Amino acid sequence: MEHKKSFAELSPTLKELQISKSFKHLNELTPKEKQDFFDSFDVILCDCDGVIFQSLHDVLPGSTEAIDYLKRQGKEVIYVTNNSIIPIEAQLKKFQKCGLEVKKHEIVHPAQTISDHLKSIQFDGLIYCVTSEAFKAVLREEGFQVVEQCTTFVHSLEELRAAIYSDDPVKAVIIDVDFNLSASKLMRAHCHLKNNPDCLFIAGAADTLISLDGKDVIGPGPYISVVENTSKRKALILGKPGVALRDIFMAKYNFKEPQRGLFIGDSLVTDVRFGKMCGFQTLLVLSGSTTREDLQSNLQEMETPDYVIDCLADINGYFS
Repeated sequence: MEHKKSFAELSPTLKELQISKSFKHLNELTPKEKQDFFDSFDVILCDCDGVIFQSLHDVLPGSTEAIDYLKRQGKEVIYVTNNSIIPIEAQLKKFQKCGLEVKKHEIVHPAQTISDHLKSIQFDGLIYCVTSEAFKAVLREEGFQVVEQCTTFVHSLEELRAAIYSDDPVKAVIIDVDFNLSASKLMRAHCHLKNNPDCLFIAGAADTLISLDGKDVIGPGPYISVVENTSKRKALILGKPGVALRDIFMAKYNFKEPQRGLFIGDSLVTDVRFGKMCGFQTLLVLSGSTTREDLQSNLQEMETPDYVIDCLADINGYFS
């Protein structure tokens, strides 16, 4: 049987990396250092995809046991994801299926965050969405009006005009992950924003890349940028690592000592950056989008984690 090499074995310059990048590998810490680490936080903010789940349906081995172990140590866990393409009830069932009891209010995702934001500003108007159907469903359940869209393909200039020009009194444009994205949808979003300076421009997930079956594919970030550039409008980003999400997030959970929080994620750009923006400690897992090679690149300070671990399962039974 082939020996599966550890992080240390695969990376002979690990200690040099830790010095130059200022992060520590949890498995390299002494028992006292591990205890000091565990005593340094009370709340865990945990990403889902790439940390707990390997794909839309598969669980990373040992990840749910690690979450359960952390809870038994008295740690509060809040799940922070950019994934709004799965209905929240399906998310809860997915957690339940793998043995984790999670309540709706413990999951932070763009669709709900945007709904909460719209309610907080007493928004009342029509919304044009370039999002998944699950995302739209959240808005409708919260009482918001969403433009009904024609999903047929455009084959002529006449059909294009009908698709992008509208008299609908749209007061907000929202962009998130949309697997049925089209040029005409972006054109219509552009028109609403250009024609109405008071129209809100909001984005959920703004990832440049998202993972599909372990491979990177284009995320909504580039499309959001297209509309920003053409409309000369800046989107309010209410997904990780948006500044606006940070402000809402910090106020919602009333973090008086953010340094007592630990953000666990698999992305340097999305998770580590967001955690540092909030003032949390950060733990990067190498079971998702970030590779060991990525850690050897020229990382920005805001994208350099405090700690690194191969996978969440490694935490199981640290002190048993």
